[in-house]
Amino acid sequence: MIAWILFGLVVAYLVLDTLRLRGRASQVRVLPAASGDSEDFQSFPAELPADVRQSAIEFARTEDLGLVDLVPANLPTVAALDLLNQVDPKTYRGDRWIRGTSAGEAILYSRKAVDKLDIKDPADPTEFVTVARRVKDREGVSVDLAVAPTLPANPYDLSTRKARLRKYGKRPALSTVASVIGYLAVLGATLWTWPWGLIAAGLYSLQPLLVFAGTPLRPKDLWLTSVFRAVYQPYLWIRTLSGTWRTEAEIQQEKDLLASAPSYRDEIERGTDRFFEPRRESCPTCGAVQLERIVRSVDLVQRKPGEFTMDRCVSCGHVFQNPRLSTAGLDFYYRDFYDGHGASAAEAVFAGKPDPYYDRAKMIVPFTTPRNWLDVGAGHAHFCRGAKEILPDTRFDGLDQGASIEDAVTLGWITESYRGNFKDFADQLRGRYDVISMHHYLEHVRDPWDELDIAADTLSDGGYLLIEVPDPEWRLGRLFGKYWMPWFQPQHQHMLPIENLKKALAERGLRPVAEERGKAHLCNDFVLSSYLFLASIAPRSPSPWRPAKPKLKALRSAAVWSVGIPWLIVAGLLDKTVNQAIAKRTDRGNAYRVLARKESS
Repeated sequence: MIAWILFGLVVAYLVLDTLRLRGRASQVRVLPAASGDSEDFQSFPAELPADVRQSAIEFARTEDLGLVDLVPANLPTVAALDLLNQVDPKTYRGDRWIRGTSAGEAILYSRKAVDKLDIKDPADPTEFVTVARRVKDREGVSVDLAVAPTLPANPYDLSTRKARLRKYGKRPALSTVASVIGYLAVLGATLWTWPWGLIAAGLYSLQPLLVFAGTPLRPKDLWLTSVFRAVYQPYLWIRTLSGTWRTEAEIQQEKDLLASAPSYRDEIERGTDRFFEPRRESCPTCGAVQLERIVRSVDLVQRKPGEFTMDRCVSCGHVFQNPRLSTAGLDFYYRDFYDGHGASAAEAVFAGKPDPYYDRAKMIVPFTTPRNWLDVGAGHAHFCRGAKEILPDTRFDGLDQGASIEDAVTLGWITESYRGNFKDFADQLRGRYDVISMHHYLEHVRDPWDELDIAADTLSDGGYLLIEVPDPEWRLGRLFGKYWMPWFQPQHQHMLPIENLKKALAERGLRPVAEERGKAHLCNDFVLSSYLFLASIAPRSPSPWRPAKPKLKALRSAAVWSVGIPWLIVAGLLDKTVNQAIAKRTDRGNAYRVLARKESS
């Protein structure tokens, strides 16, 4: 019985996956035949075949595109499948939140679209993705891909695939493990339900042919990779994982890593105790002395050395890091997280689904239509980018300490940027904004009450302050312990229960007028906690503060993630069922929002 269930699941998955990929392959636009040229457009490579360039210019003009990624019709099967797994042509152009991508062969873009973006000609195939991503992120610029029938595909070196997958935002080892699991499932279904299992084997082998036959994409090695897929796939895994080719960006990153390693090593050798202030014996909110330890953790994300403790006040419920990091400690643990070594990973996280950004903006709609909105702790300004879709007539500005806030102006996500601390700009910001927001900001600061004072002083009379923070009262936070992502040590300094925050707001003349708890919840506790647990056993790639992994650790990592991927699938199902049900039944979640109005003086 189990064998037949496996057979049914395998066949169903193969059919659905084939239909999904075939649908995408069928929807890729094809460049029209055209003539004429224009100096308004540049391309890479600079010398495209004349008919390809002319057709691409015509397509860009007709469709009002700032960039067109040109996909050879005979793109090799592996590259074509990787591209289709990365992008859905039906939604790619219209959805601003889908990240830019590329087949890595050729691009055409308008000079206007790339003005001030500091675009450089791609140095290797992966850099086409960088260019497409950068241009697609620009406000008011449309990007698409199209098949160029007469453009010949470059030879595809499988030793580069590992780096190409990394650029797509995938982890090659995890992708390979998932492929192996699928292969073994097909093999098991074939053997256990013989001869009916040959249906599963046939579907698996012929999937590339079924995907591309009759579509604009006609990979030159399609028949070869289809007929011999059963033996080609293991070969592909080996070639992918053994690939040592690196992009120029990765080579430069490794040089930067090596350059910064001695500095990190010196700091670590001096010990991490010096990064902490003396332990508090009383609650910073109410002064009560009865404290309980609820979290003892290490840095589970960056894996920098040190241990961190979060205490909870038994009297008022305030949760805070104790002992607290000093300013020097915060500098050490924040370094290379949002910028430098970790910049690309941080940006990828914020560039995810925009629904939370929409929900935050919608919370203000029943009360006012803002003219000027300041987002404090804006990061890369993704919230402002999303909020503009809800409030198109509102001017959004952003404040943050990172360089990304200045780039947000270039991309058109905000009108004006302020780089530094909120306190540094308080005087010049006073009275300029009718809405100020702080989304997942207060938990990071050393003194949230001081930040509320500044916000109350800066805000115009009758203006609104919107705050979203993690909810320390969420029951799954205790269940998952240190692996609950919102504890996020060592960055999170204070976790305020909602009643404490509302009281603090009222004391500053900010009257709470609305709150959202269950609606602010993100159903990801099981997945993120599981991921942190697995990553603690098998950490990510080397960092300046952590040396390269020995071979035995690399083998352990492969074993852990081989088991971990199926578990993460289960965790995702638990989030969609158990987690969601708890949030809906209790109207609580792992975060909450409070909207407060400043009373007239």
